[in-house]
Amino acid sequence: MASLSGYLGKGRNVARFENNFQTNQGSLYYAPSIGFDFDYWYMPEVNFNAAAFNTWIINESVKRSIMVLNSKVEVEGFTLKMSYTLAGTADTQYVTGSYT
Repeated sequence: MASLSGYLGKGRNVARFENNFQTNQGSLYYAPSIGFDFDYWYMPEVNFNAAAFNTWIINESVKRSIMVLNSKVEVEGFTLKMSYTLAGTADTQYVTGSYT
Protein backbone atom coordinates (compact mmCIF):
# COMPACT_ATOMS: atom_id res chain seq x y z
CA MET A 1 0.00 0.00 0.00
CA ALA A 2 1.30 3.44 -0.92
CA SER A 3 1.46 6.38 1.45
CA LEU A 4 -0.67 9.48 1.05
CA SER A 5 2.42 11.59 0.45
CA GLY A 6 3.33 9.22 -2.40
CA TYR A 7 -0.02 9.89 -4.09
CA LEU A 8 0.27 13.67 -3.71
CA GLY A 9 3.28 13.73 -6.04
CA LYS A 10 1.45 11.83 -8.81
CA GLY A 11 -1.04 12.84 -11.44
CA ARG A 12 -4.72 12.07 -10.86
CA ASN A 13 -4.92 9.21 -13.36
CA VAL A 14 -1.66 7.68 -12.15
CA ALA A 15 -3.00 7.65 -8.58
CA ARG A 16 -6.36 6.25 -9.76
CA PHE A 17 -4.66 3.48 -11.74
CA GLU A 18 -2.35 2.46 -8.90
CA ASN A 19 -5.19 2.58 -6.38
CA ASN A 20 -7.24 0.20 -8.56
CA PHE A 21 -4.21 -2.00 -9.25
CA GLN A 22 -3.38 -2.43 -5.57
CA THR A 23 -6.98 -3.09 -4.47
CA ASN A 24 -9.05 -6.21 -5.11
CA GLN A 25 -12.56 -5.24 -6.25
CA GLY A 26 -15.13 -5.71 -3.50
CA SER A 27 -12.58 -5.69 -0.67
CA LEU A 28 -13.42 -2.17 0.52
CA TYR A 29 -16.65 -1.92 2.52
CA TYR A 30 -17.07 1.80 1.84
CA ALA A 31 -16.25 1.60 -1.91
CA PRO A 32 -16.76 -1.92 -3.29
CA SER A 33 -16.39 -0.80 -6.93
CA ILE A 34 -12.78 0.37 -6.47
CA GLY A 35 -10.15 -2.11 -7.59
CA PHE A 36 -9.62 -4.72 -10.26
CA ASP A 37 -11.30 -8.13 -9.97
CA PHE A 38 -8.16 -10.21 -9.44
CA ASP A 39 -10.28 -13.21 -8.38
CA TYR A 40 -10.61 -13.96 -12.10
CA TRP A 41 -6.93 -14.94 -12.14
CA TYR A 42 -7.23 -17.26 -9.13
CA MET A 43 -9.28 -19.85 -11.05
CA PRO A 44 -7.28 -23.10 -11.16
CA GLU A 45 -8.16 -23.80 -14.80
CA VAL A 46 -6.66 -20.48 -15.96
CA ASN A 47 -2.98 -20.60 -16.85
CA PHE A 48 -1.27 -17.35 -15.90
CA ASN A 49 0.19 -15.56 -18.90
CA ALA A 50 1.83 -12.15 -18.47
CA ALA A 51 0.72 -10.94 -21.93
CA ALA A 52 -2.90 -11.94 -21.27
CA PHE A 53 -2.78 -10.27 -17.85
CA ASN A 54 -1.38 -7.11 -19.44
CA THR A 55 -4.27 -7.02 -21.94
CA TRP A 56 -6.78 -7.62 -19.13
CA ILE A 57 -5.34 -4.75 -17.04
CA ILE A 58 -5.59 -2.39 -20.02
CA ASN A 59 -9.21 -3.44 -20.59
CA GLU A 60 -10.11 -2.97 -16.91
CA SER A 61 -8.43 0.45 -16.93
CA VAL A 62 -10.40 1.60 -19.97
CA LYS A 63 -13.63 0.58 -18.17
CA ARG A 64 -12.62 3.13 -15.51
CA SER A 65 -11.71 5.84 -18.07
CA ILE A 66 -7.97 5.41 -17.50
CA MET A 67 -6.16 5.29 -20.84
CA VAL A 68 -3.02 3.14 -20.85
CA LEU A 69 -0.81 4.01 -23.83
CA ASN A 70 2.01 1.57 -23.21
CA SER A 71 2.53 -1.18 -20.64
CA LYS A 72 4.68 -4.18 -19.85
CA VAL A 73 4.18 -6.90 -17.25
CA GLU A 74 6.94 -9.06 -15.75
CA VAL A 75 6.46 -11.88 -13.27
CA GLU A 76 9.13 -13.03 -10.83
CA GLY A 77 7.85 -15.75 -8.50
CA PHE A 78 4.83 -14.26 -6.74
CA THR A 79 5.76 -10.67 -7.59
CA LEU A 80 4.19 -8.89 -10.53
CA LYS A 81 5.96 -5.80 -11.87
CA MET A 82 4.25 -3.49 -14.31
CA SER A 83 5.65 -0.49 -16.14
CA TYR A 84 3.11 1.72 -17.88
CA THR A 85 2.50 5.08 -19.49
CA LEU A 86 -0.90 6.75 -19.22
CA ALA A 87 -2.45 9.31 -21.53
CA GLY A 88 -1.52 12.79 -20.35
CA THR A 89 1.67 11.74 -18.55
CA ALA A 90 5.16 12.03 -19.96
CA ASP A 91 6.99 9.56 -17.74
CA THR A 92 6.79 5.79 -17.47
CA GLN A 93 5.44 4.71 -14.08
CA TYR A 94 6.11 1.50 -12.19
CA VAL A 95 3.86 -0.47 -9.85
CA THR A 96 4.52 -3.77 -8.05
CA GLY A 97 2.07 -6.21 -6.55
CA SER A 98 2.63 -9.44 -4.62
CA TYR A 99 0.12 -12.21 -5.01
CA THR A 100 -0.05 -15.66 -3.48
